Amino acid sequence: MNLIDSCFTRLAEQGRPALMPYLTLGYPQLDSALELIPALVAGGADVLELGVPFSDPLADGKVIQATSQQAIDNGMTMPLALAQLRELGGRMALPPVVLMTYTNILMHHGFERFARDAAAAGVSGLIVPDMPLEESGTLRAVLEAQGIHFIFMVTPNLAQARIDAIAEVARGFIYMVSVTGVTGERSELPDIADFAGRMRRATGVPLALGFGISTPAQAQSLRGQVDGVIIGSALMKRLADPSSACAEAGAFLAPFKPAAVVAAHA
Repeated sequence: MNLIDSCFTRLAEQGRPALMPYLTLGYPQLDSALELIPALVAGGADVLELGVPFSDPLADGKVIQATSQQAIDNGMTMPLALAQLRELGGRMALPPVVLMTYTNILMHHGFERFARDAAAAGVSGLIVPDMPLEESGTLRAVLEAQGIHFIFMVTPNLAQARIDAIAEVARGFIYMVSVTGVTGERSELPDIADFAGRMRRATGVPLALGFGISTPAQAQSLRGQVDGVIIGSALMKRLADPSSACAEAGAFLAPFKPAAVVAAHA
């Protein structure tokens, strides 16, 4: 079974959502992930979303854009990202790993080669923000042949017909974007009740919400509405100093864990 599936099944039995931090690979230093990923796991990460940086991102706000540019300047590439994951997988048991990257990088690597290399590195899922449903068939097929799920992103303004079409082929989880816009911290989250309801009626695949979740209280406010919370910009902005990044990562993430548990049982 794909690790994403087994993770969400286990957490549903425990009655709590998945804690899903995002990390830009190659930031703040080229090899920072080798220490940051263990720190995030120790801090309570259930699923890791790991960004392989691209020079022309689609939906990243200023924080993720800045970390991605720094990672590119540091020399991060897809082959190096996968090599770092293979190295980490030899050191520790990793939670489900979901890579986030863009079509150009995958085309350069080659879809079939990427699928094989990603599977060998322990990748369980892939998010490609600039690849629409209609163009994803070839990539989805080669990924599924290697046991990797293609993860779709959906926004609140999608027509129900399109949600239904995505739901029909979705695997692993669906990434719900909380707002129509870019990533970044927000003082308040929008009311997602209607959005979540539309998604629940369309699919039984787990739902994870991202874009703007910045505090444990915000995570708690999502009680019963989603199966996972994705924390990106609020975490990444605290990792700029390599000397303190690991301590900052663990300290920032840890309070989300009890909040998520309380939310699920409230």
